[in-house]
Amino acid sequence: MHSTGWGRKARHESVARTGIRAQLSRGAHLTWNSLRVLALNPRLMILPFFALVFTGFTWLIVVLSFLALGLPPSSPSSGFLYQEMFIAYLATYFLSCYFMAAIIGASFVRLQGGHPTVMDGVDAANASFFQILVWSVCAATVGLLFRLTAIRSEAGGRIVSRILGSGWAIATLFVLPTMVVEGIGPLKAFRRSRALLKDRWGAHQKGVLGTGLVFLLLFSFGLAPFLYGIMGGSETLGWAVGGILYWLVLSALWSVVHGILVVTLYHYATDSEAAFGFNWQALNHPWIR
Repeated sequence: MHSTGWGRKARHESVARTGIRAQLSRGAHLTWNSLRVLALNPRLMILPFFALVFTGFTWLIVVLSFLALGLPPSSPSSGFLYQEMFIAYLATYFLSCYFMAAIIGASFVRLQGGHPTVMDGVDAANASFFQILVWSVCAATVGLLFRLTAIRSEAGGRIVSRILGSGWAIATLFVLPTMVVEGIGPLKAFRRSRALLKDRWGAHQKGVLGTGLVFLLLFSFGLAPFLYGIMGGSETLGWAVGGILYWLVLSALWSVVHGILVVTLYHYATDSEAAFGFNWQALNHPWIR
């Protein structure tokens, strides 16, 4: 796919500046440019809020089951409750993938010079519904195995599990874009994702995307009012509620920003263009270590 008036041909930087200031600068640039794209299509924020609502409803059913049947393992219905929790976990992962695919689909409409609507994103996700369903089940299972390994292993095993988990997150970065844009299945999308990452970034695929660190810092701002609210009694409970609402809004914002950045990086990997006004240096080294 080719952008209309958005792209610049890629240039290549041999060595990235690794200082914390340089990495934060690249992260801020990636975040700011993604927010600029979102400002042109603010209705896309509806998509992650839908995801939050459906996810909240899913886990509300689990909580109600706990209240009615008791907490496992002491509950006589522990087997059913564990199964329900696993199904809720799979449903949560599917909702996350589905609405992220919708954000990605809408972002591609903008990349082509269009004016995406929420339904454009939903239509794109629906077109790959089965592939997203299969992928979400597989990815959720792998993620659960990493978590169980980290919990049950010694310190060395936990470190290995975290390293593998980080590598898995990077290797699967372009799975959803390839399924949505190229219409291929989950396995081919995974192979395609790994190939694109290797061809464009080589051995530099380490760390987290720059937007992740920026939003981690933003998330930390909600910690003080939340702690003040829960430690101050009923009179300050509003501060804790405010902190939770702040985190929910920030989570929704991060979802859209992340989706826009993934589309930009995918376009950069496939078409060698720095779309949406992104700086080619930042796209060459989008990870913070």
